[in-house]
Amino acid sequence: MGRRTDLSSLLSSGAAAPAAEPSQGGAEPVARDAAHPVTVALADLAENPDNPRHELRDLDGLAETVRERGVLQALGVVPRAVFVAAHPHHEEAVGRAPYIVLHGHRRLAAARMAGLDEVPVLVREDASRTDEDALIENVQRDDLTELEQAQAIQGLIKSYGYSQRQVAARIGKTQGFVSQRLSLMKLREDIQEALADGRVSVEDARRIARLPQEEQALPGDTGAPPPTVPKARRDYGVIKIDSRGTPEEVVESLRRHLAPAALDRILELLAR
Repeated sequence: MGRRTDLSSLLSSGAAAPAAEPSQGGAEPVARDAAHPVTVALADLAENPDNPRHELRDLDGLAETVRERGVLQALGVVPRAVFVAAHPHHEEAVGRAPYIVLHGHRRLAAARMAGLDEVPVLVREDASRTDEDALIENVQRDDLTELEQAQAIQGLIKSYGYSQRQVAARIGKTQGFVSQRLSLMKLREDIQEALADGRVSVEDARRIARLPQEEQALPGDTGAPPPTVPKARRDYGVIKIDSRGTPEEVVESLRRHLAPAALDRILELLAR
């Protein structure tokens, strides 16, 4: 009888901490975040032009919390010189502030609304993939609208040459999730603007996106209901696993397709 492998132990061995990014030229991976936060004046912070969020929503409640309790979670920042070295085309956009905010734009805006002078930050020394990191963080926290997700995913595909499957693995979503978002990029520009403004629903936008652009129209533009097109098959996020694979191969497949929170949930279920 073959050796029995505990799937939960394999999952837990890698789910607690993300793997280090591959190093260049055989060098040791560099730690990406400082261990402890430091305090930085708001005037010394500039926003990341690659932030996929186009609109900062629901700031009033967050600003009130910040006013009463301060900023409880440190912002992620990178020194200006490091950011500009990685993104020279953004040098003018970020100005002369010593630090660029990578994560925590809502907290920064809320701190400004609350009248704070300074905030806690964690200083990183790597700015090579700030657009990818920002997308991963915001998508996993559901901080982006579907159109913002689509635009950011398309940007990653263009910038890094990723396939839809590779993007899905990077952001911890299914390939169906990525494909569904990218379908919105087939909309005419004016219909994308209507979706961003809330003048058309996501459901209507998806139906319209299945038509050639010359046939696309906003609901009500012609006095007719939205175009009727075949309803797309719902994506249930099924992950295909080879039943003949080893436990290690099953775990690797799960890690490629699931976000850390989903892996934690699997561990809870296996422990019952």
